[in-house]
Amino acid sequence: MKNLIFPFTAIVGQERVKKALILNAINPRIGGVLIKGDKGTGKTTAVRALADLLPSLRTVKGCPFNCDPDEPEEACEVCRSGDLEVEYRKMRVVELPLGATEDRVVGSLDIGKALTEGIKALEPGILAEANRNILYVDEINLLDDHLVDVLLDAAAYGVNTVEREGISLQHPSRFILVGTMNPAEGELRPQLSDRIGIHINVGTVTDIRQRILIMKRRDEFEDDPEGFVERFAESQRELRERIMEARKLLPAVTIDDDLLELIARVCVDAGVDGHRSDIAIVRTSKAIAAFNGRRRVREEDVEDAIILVLGERIPGRTYNRENTRREMQRAREEMERERESEEPESESGDSGSGPGEGEDDETPAEGPPGEGSSGDSGASPAASSLGALAADVEGREPETQDMDVDIKKLLRIRGKKKERLYGSRVESKTTKGRYVKSRFPRGSGDVAVDATLRAAASRGELKIEPGDIREKIRKHGARASIVLVVDISGSMFSEKKAARVKGLIERFIEDAQRHKDRISVVGFRGRDAKVIIPSTARASSFRDTVDSIRVGGTTPMAQGIKRGLEILREEKRHSEYVPFMVILSDGMPNVGVERNPKREAVEAAARLREEDIPSVIINFEQGSRGGRDLNMEIALASGGSYYDLHDLEDPSIAVPGIMKREREMF
Repeated sequence: MKNLIFPFTAIVGQERVKKALILNAINPRIGGVLIKGDKGTGKTTAVRALADLLPSLRTVKGCPFNCDPDEPEEACEVCRSGDLEVEYRKMRVVELPLGATEDRVVGSLDIGKALTEGIKALEPGILAEANRNILYVDEINLLDDHLVDVLLDAAAYGVNTVEREGISLQHPSRFILVGTMNPAEGELRPQLSDRIGIHINVGTVTDIRQRILIMKRRDEFEDDPEGFVERFAESQRELRERIMEARKLLPAVTIDDDLLELIARVCVDAGVDGHRSDIAIVRTSKAIAAFNGRRRVREEDVEDAIILVLGERIPGRTYNRENTRREMQRAREEMERERESEEPESESGDSGSGPGEGEDDETPAEGPPGEGSSGDSGASPAASSLGALAADVEGREPETQDMDVDIKKLLRIRGKKKERLYGSRVESKTTKGRYVKSRFPRGSGDVAVDATLRAAASRGELKIEPGDIREKIRKHGARASIVLVVDISGSMFSEKKAARVKGLIERFIEDAQRHKDRISVVGFRGRDAKVIIPSTARASSFRDTVDSIRVGGTTPMAQGIKRGLEILREEKRHSEYVPFMVILSDGMPNVGVERNPKREAVEAAARLREEDIPSVIINFEQGSRGGRDLNMEIALASGGSYYDLHDLEDPSIAVPGIMKREREMF
């Protein structure tokens, strides 16, 4: 079977995605593509299909880093010395799996050469394969932080520095980064997002005819892949040749100063941080002109580039075609007003040719897929800006109030301080994370080859004995998996109390997302507890669920704690997230499974201490307890902290302060 990749030209819809990928193939210096969208919208299919359109690379024969023989100053150490043979390699899409270890991404020791030849040699990693190719990361927003750091370093300098097992080596690593993500699963690190030139948002195709065509083509491809690929071979060839011609023309493409000023004004008006967006717009504009067979950038090229680069980059603002034209017209009018004000009053006469005159007369070819599309939609810039400003003000006001809350005065019981499990540099319990040193094995199976070889060599032998084995100690960024156990029974809820609980849940969700923690919500009422929000890193997508919480009934507090504990046990088993439970209750359980409901609640809380799970109990409503503070007893039983917020008009303002203190405790 010759080719199992779905042809790029056979993809139905998603024109902006195809356009963005083509433009990056023409000019890799644009900086890559970030494709956001729901599952099943063809993001991954489009990226993988691009591989068949990519041109061949002129490389040094046998070089694992795909060094360019015409740019020796950017080559690896081997390629900078001696005579070089040249070969052509097909440009590739190199995938970076989410579960990849840092050694696999960066590179590691070549064990074979170390044991057989006694030399230290590097086994190239994914960043070596990706040099001068396309590096594709599916679900890039879920990539581990330590791998994001590696990508940031390589993207910033175009060089991958490898320091592994006593080896220090650098090699070129310039790649086109293409990432896909589902925003419902969490946001991308701002530093990495800023490095990516084009941001695209894709949605599900709603046109019935297109949906029918999608189904037909997918069926035809799966039934006869070779025949289907052959059907589109000619269109693939034509597009590939057009991309090659555009790459050749690109160095000759120019852009006028007035268009550069227009780009700068639009970016300033948009409130863009830094200058990467300006540069990406210029490079994208030139690539569009080259694809159209022109040597000079036109204003419509700039318009398309602004939509691609700024379209989904700035929260609260939408750059569809209508809004972009309005912004460009506004910038153009500002330029004209400033030029008129700079002219001397006595000067008169012809003002000269307009900025569009004198352009070459070459006939443009058909634009990239989707050019001129009017299917974009969005709010006007003015409305979006006001909405963003209002949201920003609303988001800052509670933070200002938080500073006035003295958390120490709300703390009734100080929880037991745990071993350091949470933070940016804690010891990893799996093979993920940065290798920092070695030790005698404790059963992880993550062998430290360098330390093992040194231990054998210290005995003057090449044969490795069991006592020589060492394992790696890795450091990584550990996050929390928070279970919010909430009393939604009748004892807690009047209309005012319901608003308080929902406000607290929303603040806990915001705080968790700010720290990239996972969070789930368990509500208990009646005779049982149920999961309101499953464990997720993107709980803000469940706002409607929080708003629709039904309240009332009896208070089975023990059941709520037990259900939360089940979730945390599962999280401990499948990931390195630190388990953490927060209990919101007035401390008045009135329903048990077998015995006294209060005793059952205390016994359930005691299991948190037994399983070494950090916990916090929060009371935010004064209840009639008959002199007994059950929340305090639960805190003592669980070994957790206890905060009493019932005197606060808005208890949610204390959430960031409480969580800040508690994160320092475990």
